[in-house]
Amino acid sequence: MAWQQLTIATNPDLAPLFETLLEELGSLSVTMTDGADQPIYEPPLETTPLWQQVVVTGLFDEQCDLNQAEQYFRQHLATEKHWALNILRLEDQVWERVWLDDFKPIKFSNNFWVCSTEHEVPEPNATIMRLDPGLAFGTGTHPTTALCLEWLASHSMQNARVVDFGCGSGILAIAALLLGAEHAIGIDIDPQALTASHNNALLNKVQDKLQVFDAEQYPRDTATHVIANILAEPLVTLAHDISNLVEKNGHLLLSGILTEQIEQVVNAYSDTFSFDPPLIKGEWACLHGCKKN
Repeated sequence: MAWQQLTIATNPDLAPLFETLLEELGSLSVTMTDGADQPIYEPPLETTPLWQQVVVTGLFDEQCDLNQAEQYFRQHLATEKHWALNILRLEDQVWERVWLDDFKPIKFSNNFWVCSTEHEVPEPNATIMRLDPGLAFGTGTHPTTALCLEWLASHSMQNARVVDFGCGSGILAIAALLLGAEHAIGIDIDPQALTASHNNALLNKVQDKLQVFDAEQYPRDTATHVIANILAEPLVTLAHDISNLVEKNGHLLLSGILTEQIEQVVNAYSDTFSFDPPLIKGEWACLHGCKKN
């Protein structure tokens, strides 16, 4: 089955109206995306800010008649001119297959790789984490995750006990286990993340070493390594809870931090941890600290 994709390039004032109009036309789904590479990383709580230029996209089945769509919009928008419409036919395909074709093996440190079940790595005796598209965030391609994986792959994880706070797909906890950790706990507020972490653990045959918990009910036992790849605001807000999970002389890895937020996050933990110079990748930073005695 083929599909039709109707996109409108507009401004944030008109975007909500176009969302409503697309739904009235029978759109199966409506999404809004950044039209000018202007990311919004951490909006204030209880706000839903939009970009300066917004692309509103509606997906329709191929039987839907969109010939009158532009006229329909003009009837509702009168003389408003801040929008442009485009209709594209999309041939049906296995979208997971498209994702897998683009997700090439990624190497971290000396010989640790993240790749899909469809790919092979070019090095013998590599430590490989298998990861296919799923429900939750975390494939190793984003700088925040890549910085954490690079640190893990560059340090001994033998006999480590790990907590992955905000585990997403479970990629960091599972990577630690594949690199020698003896046990890991994944914590997340999203039930889909817990499901994805469990499934990825099965895929990598470490399910006996990984436990997953909802963020409201997780064990408070200390660990040798605690990883929190979330965002600066929750890192600061949850500093006390996260710090208490690290045993004395243990390691703390914080990521999801923009470079201009480094000082803010360090200040939230500096009474308890001594930090190394930050690891930087583009506009993102990762912090490693050791817990003071």
